[in-house]
Amino acid sequence: MRTHKFGDRDVSVLALGTSEFGGLCPAAQGFDFMDAFLELGGSFIDTARVYGDFATPKNGESEKVVGRWMEQRRCRDRVFLSTKGGHPPLGRMDQSRLSRADIRSDMAGSLEDLRTDHVDVYWLHRDDISRPVGDIMESLQSLIEDGSTRLIGVSNWHPKRILEANAYAAAHGLTPLTANQPQFSLAQQMTVEDPTLTPMDAETLRMHKETNMICCCFSSQGKGFFSKLDALGEAGLPDKARRRFLYPENLAVYERMKVVREQTGLSIGAIALAWLTCQPFPTFALCGASRVEQVLSLKEAGDATLTPEQRDYLRTVC
Repeated sequence: MRTHKFGDRDVSVLALGTSEFGGLCPAAQGFDFMDAFLELGGSFIDTARVYGDFATPKNGESEKVVGRWMEQRRCRDRVFLSTKGGHPPLGRMDQSRLSRADIRSDMAGSLEDLRTDHVDVYWLHRDDISRPVGDIMESLQSLIEDGSTRLIGVSNWHPKRILEANAYAAAHGLTPLTANQPQFSLAQQMTVEDPTLTPMDAETLRMHKETNMICCCFSSQGKGFFSKLDALGEAGLPDKARRRFLYPENLAVYERMKVVREQTGLSIGAIALAWLTCQPFPTFALCGASRVEQVLSLKEAGDATLTPEQRDYLRTVC
């Protein structure tokens, strides 16, 4: 599998997402997914404090599965481990959890459940624009200094706040944010139920191009929209896919994907992910799966490349 630099490590361009581990995805199945991912050359595993059983919210369910797996397989040194904290209580998205106490409490719980003394990158899951960005950066710096994490990043932050945070870090001798995690896929999600999610837009793209900041894309497969469209046609799409993605803009992209498929021999799913991992700045795609076969299919996408001309022919963000 291809790699990009993430800090000082070469890390697989695809990351295995674990949002349902410990919930809809039982632990044994999660073990199978991670085994398969590691076998095909993947190294990047992404989790979060709130991932797991969303039906009966309990912090750490996904992290516990990942932690037990790393311990039993004795593979912590082979994994680039990513987790997130600072998420508001599920169902209370108006409640901020970015105080020093909240951030450090989440990190302590994550390390305990992951059965490790550090993560490779730690993300804040949401922002609170009423809190001074310097206060947040000082809290994150405390995690760097005590060895809990090597790198720091944010998810669902607006680019102005990210640039403000790194300006504060530069002025005060702190570790800057290394990476951003926005919603980003070739399929544009036109209907978004959660207004706190922050998608890739022209301003965010410009920030990444100008700073070369690492981008890790959640919802990178667009819920498999293009693959499902290719296999099932419009009539066969699930209701959720139709509501979120079935729009003329995406249908036009699909027609161009068929041209690129003829040029490259790549599958529709691999083209969708390669479009992300071949952006002009370091980009990683966070990928989910519901069957082991879907994990194994990531090998094609992980090895795939597109030319800049093919990438821009499919879609540009503007």
